[in-house]
Amino acid sequence: MTNQELVATLAKRLDWTQRQASDALESAVSVISSNLGEGNTINIQGFGQFETKKKGERISVNPVSKQRFLVPPKITPAFRPGQSIKDNLKKLEING
Repeated sequence: MTNQELVATLAKRLDWTQRQASDALESAVSVISSNLGEGNTINIQGFGQFETKKKGERISVNPVSKQRFLVPPKITPAFRPGQSIKDNLKKLEING
């Protein structure tokens, strides 16, 4: 599903214009992004949890030259789905 399709579906379900749905979606993404940038965790009940995880520094090897180099630590976003999403995915796997 593309962003445009998501906006159209939201607008139809909420009986909003596509502009209103687009603004609402953009605002939600902005709030999630800014909170993740501050290191906060966002929990949307029935959907899942957005959080940041710190990956430590590690040594990696270039497979061609066999040269070893240090990969610096970094912070990455992560999503853990809620139980209802997990249950829906299990149903898809069984019926698929």
